[in-house]
Amino acid sequence: MKTQFPIYFILLIILIASCITPISDFEQVNTKSYFTIEASLTDQAGPHTVHLYMSSNQISGGYFQPVINANVTITDEKGTVETLSDPTQKGYYVTSSTFKGKVGSTYTLNIVTSDGRKYVSQPETMRAAPEIENLITKFEVEDIYAKGDPRRGGFNVYVDFQDFQTLGDNYQWYWRHYQKAYICEVCSNGYYDFRSNSCTFPRVPTDITLKYKCDGDCWDITYATSLNVFSDALLNGKRITGRRVARIPFDDITPYYLQFEQRSITQNSYNYYQSLVAQTQNNGTLFDVPAETKFSFNVKSTTNSSEKILGIFDVYAVKSKVFYIDRSVGIPAGETPTPNIVYGDVFSCPVGAVGCKEYVQCFQSSNRTPFKPVGWRD
Repeated sequence: MKTQFPIYFILLIILIASCITPISDFEQVNTKSYFTIEASLTDQAGPHTVHLYMSSNQISGGYFQPVINANVTITDEKGTVETLSDPTQKGYYVTSSTFKGKVGSTYTLNIVTSDGRKYVSQPETMRAAPEIENLITKFEVEDIYAKGDPRRGGFNVYVDFQDFQTLGDNYQWYWRHYQKAYICEVCSNGYYDFRSNSCTFPRVPTDITLKYKCDGDCWDITYATSLNVFSDALLNGKRITGRRVARIPFDDITPYYLQFEQRSITQNSYNYYQSLVAQTQNNGTLFDVPAETKFSFNVKSTTNSSEKILGIFDVYAVKSKVFYIDRSVGIPAGETPTPNIVYGDVFSCPVGAVGCKEYVQCFQSSNRTPFKPVGWRD
């Protein structure tokens, strides 16, 4: 199963920023909620996901309302239709596991909501992704940060590849990191309820943080959090060398598992992501991104031409590679890792306690999995 680039995290930040509204008589004035689409189709085996929801209209305590009971389809240039389903009824529409995109084919996303609103994407043609020739890692210090700041030291990752001779190729780089998890839940000022599978808090708060061990194999998942895109407009057909595509934290000296992807994205996707990158560079933070750069470049409403839509229909081919970064070599003298420490006491059942549980199940989610990653070394 391919996981799309998590633009949810980017959209979450910019949506909160766009929801800053005046306070009147100590009550927040609500602003507009936008129809939001996170959709991706790749040339890898499915299922592929289209996430539909309404953005929050509040600055705090906001709620992203899932759009359910919609009719969602992806159609190719030959008229073949793939109908997506929403098995969880949470707005996550998925294709069949056998469905995947094909380089050279063109795809259109169609959405009809339960109340009759209709949305359609521009036809997007999947372009081939070049092979990853080399991946090079190098420890580099950003000395604008003081020692002890986790941003100071890190491992930069550089890629080499051959651009195609065809003009108009656009690329995006993305990575995913898996780390063995031994603690599956942390409850601050409360306890874990094994019936509801969540932390519960007593009427009289405690000042104890309890950590609960996993009941078996489990991995935490983290993702690239910055946008990295590139156009071959000025370097068409050339060999691209030393393109920085990731920065890995120096929080330990253990090997760092990385799933790396080189994607060949469409022009619309490039324009969408590049607009966010440019605004971030100009203004310093995603909180300052102007509203007009957040709206979709390739999905429109056919029932209301003036409606603004957030998100993108992403169609891309991908080349991937799994590798480990050795974080014990090439470290300058005086530089040490900045560990990410989770404080608290590991919970254990009192001696003789009947029916007590101390191991929490490793539930599958976007940030955790009980399934061993491809290429994992024990």
